[in-house]
Amino acid sequence: MSEPSAFHRLHPTIQQELYRMKWTSLRPIQVDAIHAVLGGAGHLIISAMTAGGKTEAAFLPILSEVAEDYLGSIRALYVGPLKALINDQFRRLEELCEHAEIPVHKWHGDVGQSAKHRVLKSPGGVLLITPESIESLFINHPDKLDTLFARLSFIVIDELHAFLGNERGAHLRSLLARLMQRASYPVRIIGLSATLGDMTSAKRWVDGRTPEDVALITSEGDKTVKYLIKGYRRLPSGEERGEEATDDTEAIATADDFRLAQDLITTFAGTTALIFANSKQQLELYADLSGRILSRDGKPNPFRIHHGSLSKAEREDTEEALRSSRPTATFCSSTLELGIDVGNVCAVGQIGAPWSIASLKQRLGRSGRREGEPSVLWLYVVEDAASEHSRPIDRLYPQLLRAIAMTELMLEGWCEPPDIGHWHLSTLIQQVMSVVTEAGGASAASLYERLIMRGAFENIDQSTFVRTLRSMGSNDLIEQTPEGTIILGLKGERIARSFEFYSAFVTEKELRVLHRGHLIGTVSALPTTGADGYLILAGRRWKILEIDLDREEVLVEPSRGGRLPLFAGASGPDLHPRIHAKMREVLAGASIPIYLDQTAKDMLHEARTFAQESNILQYPFFCDGNETIWFTWSGTRVNRTLLGLGLYHGLSVRDEGVALAFDRLSDADIQARYSLLLLDAPDSVEIAEYFPVKAVEKYDGYVVDELLCEAFARNYLDLPSALQVIESAPSNTMMR
Repeated sequence: MSEPSAFHRLHPTIQQELYRMKWTSLRPIQVDAIHAVLGGAGHLIISAMTAGGKTEAAFLPILSEVAEDYLGSIRALYVGPLKALINDQFRRLEELCEHAEIPVHKWHGDVGQSAKHRVLKSPGGVLLITPESIESLFINHPDKLDTLFARLSFIVIDELHAFLGNERGAHLRSLLARLMQRASYPVRIIGLSATLGDMTSAKRWVDGRTPEDVALITSEGDKTVKYLIKGYRRLPSGEERGEEATDDTEAIATADDFRLAQDLITTFAGTTALIFANSKQQLELYADLSGRILSRDGKPNPFRIHHGSLSKAEREDTEEALRSSRPTATFCSSTLELGIDVGNVCAVGQIGAPWSIASLKQRLGRSGRREGEPSVLWLYVVEDAASEHSRPIDRLYPQLLRAIAMTELMLEGWCEPPDIGHWHLSTLIQQVMSVVTEAGGASAASLYERLIMRGAFENIDQSTFVRTLRSMGSNDLIEQTPEGTIILGLKGERIARSFEFYSAFVTEKELRVLHRGHLIGTVSALPTTGADGYLILAGRRWKILEIDLDREEVLVEPSRGGRLPLFAGASGPDLHPRIHAKMREVLAGASIPIYLDQTAKDMLHEARTFAQESNILQYPFFCDGNETIWFTWSGTRVNRTLLGLGLYHGLSVRDEGVALAFDRLSDADIQARYSLLLLDAPDSVEIAEYFPVKAVEKYDGYVVDELLCEAFARNYLDLPSALQVIESAPSNTMMR
């Protein structure tokens, strides 16, 4: 007998709903997923481009599986990284579940208490939730968890790639492991991910013990791409001004910034587009400049702005505008990089070389979602104009090289493999406090069993776990009773009972900015220390009327003046060695990518000319007055290790991205010092001691220094590769 079609394997009520929704066919990835979910028993990753139908691929078979028996417990848990994404998927699933009468619930910080109480009182169907809200369930409703999740069958993790290689992902893995320990029978994880190349790390994230058992369904899809990199040279300060200061404003931008803003207007005004930048400050700058140019020209401003520091109302208003039929171009951060429904985006802009190829692919994929439409991306690179007096690194236009290298690697189909092997000791500390709070106390053995042996921290050995507990005890996070039970210490009680405890990542204290009682957004710090200053937020200019630090509020009114605020936010991730190697390859090449505009072509030609004249591609050392540059092209982690080795030797050295810069040392001296390390190198932990800031994650400050050095060495250094770079560097005698 032949196997039934995917459609006929679905529950009749789900089939009827698809008829009602006028579906004429299933996508191939949905067909494959239906067979895999309904015909298998293991974990699964569904990988497809944006708008590839991943959500339905997961939920059509899941809903069919639970349609006959969906009450008494949450049967399927959906975890999303953003509240806005959860709201989107809630609307889609409600429609899909309407005929089957399967209840759909959502739970996050913006959901009212009455809706949450209904879930606790009568659990069933599907629950959509954030990782932080799962944590809040463990802390605030531990007595309800067995009822809530006793018959949990499926966990769907949307935007799985957003959880790989970071503390939030480690947090989620631990929470899910704890939930699965409460379920009556095995729970299947289904991850929904963008197509990011090698999925080995994603499989290990889903199942760290038997990743080879995780099934993978992929759908790349054929898509036409239109792509352009535009280059801009920023003239030295004082040579060219973007705007004269007035009594109530300041010159916050160069002429090149204004030229870029004008190009953004020309390209995106009157279209529905997303314009990304690498910082909220850049978003606010170009939103402000675009608005001012349009106002000066007597034209309406069609641009919006969207980032995590704006109020919920501001963000939702922009999201609604994007979904509407009217053209809406939006300056946005990674908040719109993920799969929030923003309608049909015609094109994407990216200001500055992106942090990663994964991010570049995601952003490119936000456009051209309709059948037959191309994906369109404009990448804008602003560099300081180089001259013979510029520093050698600046003469290579490194941001442009990075943008080209990332583009070439993306076209080759390569993407950075996420590093999921980190020791997230900070998150382990948080989870110890969480389990102790949930249970009212626990033995060290039970904590080890729940978090390490059966939990998500399988890469933490017993000795490291014990030392982590001792660190926590010495900092009054936990204490041990005479009977051996671990309970929270006084400081641990305060931390675990605070709202900030629900998130495993750092959430800096911020000031709320209000105009006539309306919340505009939040800032980490102001560009001024008192009233009568100015501020730019939500793409608009404000005068500061009052700063109330006790209430953590800033009162403002509209103004002509404006200064950019400071926002919380980490720097970008480490650059993979292959990106630096590709940058060097681009520099050494002769071909000119067809996706460069004329200015970018000229900048690339200048960089190549300098590289040839200075001979740095053959001999990576360049002496420039009292400074010697060593072009390593080895990736962030290796460069950081080489920096640490220099500090170990007492050298004055700085990390310059693709190079190291040394003060008052010749190339021969540098090579002599580093060559000694090939005979007698310190270990990685010794090197870590020379970095003043090792507390990177939220609770790292509670880890004893010795253990913190071990974690830093494991997470951020690569000594074997650094020694290979030293060994392979040509000596100055060879080049004579």
